[in-house]
Formats: sequence, structure tokens, C-alpha cells
Amino acid sequence: MYMQRILFILALAVTLFFTADKAYAQRDLPGQTSVQFTTGEVDRFLAWKSGGERHYFTSLAFTRTNCNRTCWLYGLDYQIKEYTYENKVIPKAQFTGELGYFIPVVSDKGRNVCFRIGLSALGGFETVNWGTSLLPDGASATNGDSFIYDGGLTAAFDVWLTDRIILLMQVKERTLFGTDAGNFHTQIGLGVRLIIY
Repeated sequence: MYMQRILFILALAVTLFFTADKAYAQRDLPGQTSVQFTTGEVDRFLAWKSGGERHYFTSLAFTRTNCNRTCWLYGLDYQIKEYTYENKVIPKAQFTGELGYFIPVVSDKGRNVCFRIGLSALGGFETVNWGTSLLPDGASATNGDSFIYDGGLTAAFDVWLTDRIILLMQVKERTLFGTDAGNFHTQIGLGVRLIIY
């Protein structure tokens, strides 16, 4: 009876060891493809107001993992910042595409948490007041619609909830030219990544 318990415990330990190893092996596989959704605030953090100025972004992206656990990111990003003029809110929105390359900097042994740094090329379009230059008081907006371009630097934490679901926490510094809204914008966001292949 005593020997059966020892054999059972040894068998269970060996099974858990190989199962855990197999689970870890499913993370950051070469060719692994995922889709991710991220949203958060821009520049003025915790500045959400009811009926007031909003500064936020939303992005949708696809990633593909390389042999060395680095990954490519292909994304679309929507960012809006609102400004108050004569008690009216004037929106300034940016629609950008992103091509990024991310490298893992540090992670735990089981790859439950991974810290990554990414560098991205950005390009897109900016619109002021949705293309309407006439303001409510009859004045005209001097800032018009324009094409924008340059890049971004991202620091991201990946927290693996399962082998296919990852919680994302990121800080991205965007540098854009061709805009009248300022060249530097900091995004802080949360998101989720789903492994689809």
C-alpha cells in the first residue's frame, strides 16, 4: 500500500512536469499568429470627463512570432484628442497604420510574464473637426486635415492567462510629423491578444 502511494505520487509528478513543459512550449512558437485589441488614454491620463474633453486611442493589430521569439506587428490605430473652444469641443482625430518589430527583453522561466520593447513605423491621416473648418462662432480653424508620418517606441508587458489568451499592458511614445497637434504623444493602454494560429 505504501509503495503504491509512492508510485502514484511519482507518476503524478512526472505527468505534471511533462504537461507543464508542453504548456510552456506553446508560448511564442515560430510562426504563431495572433490578433490583439488595445485601448487607453493619450497624454492627459485619468482625464475622462462626462461631456468634456476626451483623449483616448483604440488599436487593432496582428502579430507574427519569429524563430528567435521576436515578433512583427501590423496594426491600425485610432486616436482622438478633443479641445475646448468657446464651450464647444473640437475633435482632432488620427488614423494611422503601424508596422512594428518587438523583441523580448526579460521573461520568467515559464514565460508567464514577458517584457518587450518595440520600434514602429507609423503613417496615416489627421482630421480636425471632421474636416469642417467653420467653427460654431463663425471663425475658421487654421489647422486643416493632413497626412502624418514617423514612428513610435513601445514598452509592453505580456501576461499569459492561458496558452492562447494574453493580457497586454503597454506604454507607447508616438512621434509624428505633419500634424498640428504636437509631435509627441504618450499612449498608456490595456488590451488582450488572442492566439489564432
